[in-house]
Amino acid sequence: MKKMGLLVLPLLAAGLIGCASQKAAAPVEAEAAEPVESNATSWISGVPSWYVNPPEDDGYIFGIGSAKMARSDRSRSAAEHRARTSLTFQMKALVEAMETDYYSEAGGGASTDAAVAEMFEAVDRQLAASAIKGAKVTKRDVGADGTVYAMIAYNQAAAENDIKGVIESAASKNARIKSDAALKAMDAAFAQKISPEPVETGGE
Repeated sequence: MKKMGLLVLPLLAAGLIGCASQKAAAPVEAEAAEPVESNATSWISGVPSWYVNPPEDDGYIFGIGSAKMARSDRSRSAAEHRARTSLTFQMKALVEAMETDYYSEAGGGASTDAAVAEMFEAVDRQLAASAIKGAKVTKRDVGADGTVYAMIAYNQAAAENDIKGVIESAASKNARIKSDAALKAMDAAFAQKISPEPVETGGE
């Protein structure tokens, strides 16, 4: 009987450890099942339709990217990183359009003012930093060949608030900067924003 008891105790301990391991693993499974993958995605030639034709929405700025790596988790991380790079390109184009429009709004001589160039460089840096923190993954799908496609979105109102903050700060330090012209240029740039270009490269 003592021998039977000695055999049962290790089995019970193994069973308890096994249960504990299963309970510990549950949060990891829940985290992996974020509500960004869509069962209703339509595909065009093996690519998600939203990747081929990104949405147009006045409330958001989008970025898209794709990746195929040796492991699925790396594919997902790379696709999301490339989508953020795509978003960065989008916002850089917006800032360039703003700077061009500002010179037209502000009149002659504005383009030769170093303070203006510095202001737009600050706008560019602020938007890049804000997008890293504020942009959210809104779609992620996996192709038949294992390629992961990702889209991220950054709230346009948040971007506009960031830009306004930089403009107002710069204008308060330099009277030559015309904040009204800069804000009009911002509105014009957002009104003419272009569709995101995908960032995609080969796997590892």
